[in-house]
This record gives sequence, C-alpha cells and structure tokens, in this order.
Amino acid sequence: MNMKKEFVELEFFSDVKKRPGVYFGCPSLLSLRDLLTGMDIAFRFEHTESPLKLFHSFVIWYREEKLADQDTYACWWNHILYISGNDGRYAFERFFAIFERYLHDVHHVSLPILE
Repeated sequence: MNMKKEFVELEFFSDVKKRPGVYFGCPSLLSLRDLLTGMDIAFRFEHTESPLKLFHSFVIWYREEKLADQDTYACWWNHILYISGNDGRYAFERFFAIFERYLHDVHHVSLPILE
C-alpha cells in the first residue's frame, strides 16, 4: 500500500503558517527560506519538477513589483527581513501577509483553513 500523500502547495503553506514549529522550530523567515530552498534541491535531486509553482511565481512578482526600483536588495527574503526590522518572527508573519495578498490579487486563490 502506498502511503505517500500528494503534495498540495497551498495546503503546505497553510500548514507551515499554522504550525511552523513542526517544520523548523520557532517562526523565522530565514528558516522558511531554508526549508523552501531545501525542498527545491530535493525535488531537483529526484529529477522532479518543483511543486512550488505559486511560490516561484511569487518570487518573480516580488522582484518585479517590490524590488524593481531598488538596487540594494538582492532578493525577496532579504527585503522582507529588512522592512521587518530584521525581526525573523515578524518577517515570517509579514511574508505570509504579502504572500496571501499576492495569491488573492494575482491568482484569486487563498490558503485553505486547516483543522
């Protein structure tokens, strides 16, 4: 019997938001970044396309919409951390606020509410 559950991106992000301790201890934007980077590497290692399609489109959108006029920030996570006063927990919460707004405005979807 195959017990492997299909990966559903929106459910994954909803679960990470609700229970970050299960994934990496206390809420931290840098820990989230590391988890997502590790997942991408693991999928590439398995020669599988990354199931983080919405997240990858968010990164492109963030770079084009938020960082286009700024030369000082190299990436989404560095900018969010900076505008959050280098507070990792607050940056984690701010990421989800920005990410969920992006999902709503651009893709007309939202994170599911998990029990």
